[in-house]
Amino acid sequence: MINKRVEIEGYFIHQFKTLRLRDGVKCDSLLESLEPARNASCVFKAGEASGASGSFFFFSSDMKFIIKTMTYGEQNFFLKKVARPYFEHLKQNPTSLLARIYGVYTVKI
Repeated sequence: MINKRVEIEGYFIHQFKTLRLRDGVKCDSLLESLEPARNASCVFKAGEASGASGSFFFFSSDMKFIIKTMTYGEQNFFLKKVARPYFEHLKQNPTSLLARIYGVYTVKI
């Protein structure tokens, strides 16, 4: 259980929601997969093997999703340069094999 105040800021909320709905990813299912208590061991395990940049990734405990941290530079690049063309591409090419990103968030504790 986390006993600290957590602030979460989401980006491109409506576009990611539309993408999730189009792909049949229900909000309840996503929240269940990402529930902190279920994923604590995955997070700590991933932290042990973080890369040189300090970012890391891990599979959710049910293996449905990959969670990846981003450096400020990666986040800034994605949000300013990649996000809009990414959403447009997936809208025009719904069967595209591009990896699906279902959300970008800043989490502050």
